[in-house]
Amino acid sequence: MKKLFRYLVYFILLIAIAFFITGLLNTTSIQKGSLKYTTNWQGQFIDINGEKIRYLQQGKGQDILLIHGMPGSIEDWQPIIDSLSKTYRVTAFDRPGHGFSTANNYNYTLKANVAIVNELIRQLELKNVVVVGHSYGGSIATNLATTNNDKIKSYIIVASPLYQFYPETLFKIATTPVIGKGFTTFIANFAASDKIEEGLVHAFVGNREILTDTFLDTRKKIWSQSKVFYTVSKEQVNYASGLKEVSSNYKNIKNKVDILIGDKDRKNTIDDCKRLKNDIPNAEITFLKNTAHYIQFEKTNKLINVILKHSNE
Repeated sequence: MKKLFRYLVYFILLIAIAFFITGLLNTTSIQKGSLKYTTNWQGQFIDINGEKIRYLQQGKGQDILLIHGMPGSIEDWQPIIDSLSKTYRVTAFDRPGHGFSTANNYNYTLKANVAIVNELIRQLELKNVVVVGHSYGGSIATNLATTNNDKIKSYIIVASPLYQFYPETLFKIATTPVIGKGFTTFIANFAASDKIEEGLVHAFVGNREILTDTFLDTRKKIWSQSKVFYTVSKEQVNYASGLKEVSSNYKNIKNKVDILIGDKDRKNTIDDCKRLKNDIPNAEITFLKNTAHYIQFEKTNKLINVILKHSNE
């Protein structure tokens, strides 16, 4: 029995060493990504706070800034970019560690994302901006709203956790010191595709017709990078503390705020959106029937109409 236990310990140590070495060998992939950027993808790059950030800007006029969730990329806003850019200047970007953006010095927090957004607004000279944030992006937007950036006109929060978040065990393991990056690389190579499809099916409850082969293939290519899996893991683990740090300041938000939430989204997310409405008395909340988490795909016109209302006021 003692010999069996000793062999088990040796086996676990060997796995830990293998993950450690794998993580060291894949440091560059976790910082910069492994998906090659080609002309098949949209956008260009800008250097912000030590990160190479991919962004897409279309149209002229009132500035609208779109912030994606976790995971996510510019492609998550495609249903509304083409429509809005006929009248407005629309800017979307890959957050650090997502899509084609790097994660060289990224600390995977809401505050770090706020700093990126502020600098993006400054460098691209955006003015009177309507900020639209989806999921984690909406958490960034509410955090940003507490800082009173005078370049921002108003905020639209779409299906966002705002007070509470509980990371999945898989992502906790991926952030474990020593073995985390190697474990991340292993999962990204062998299990990410199935995990991504499972997550999207859950996020589009009742609206699975949107999940075409093209839709899934695009996200599997982008999200299955070890860089993205590690970023999601770290952001999940840091999420709750970031929300706790800022949520007491929501009541001080002065800008116009609209909140959109689907009735088929997670209960915690629905509860958080209701609570934000209570914390910001002048905010408006819209409940969307037969809608889950990706409102920009499920209720595209509803979201566009809210953005138009903010732009025209």
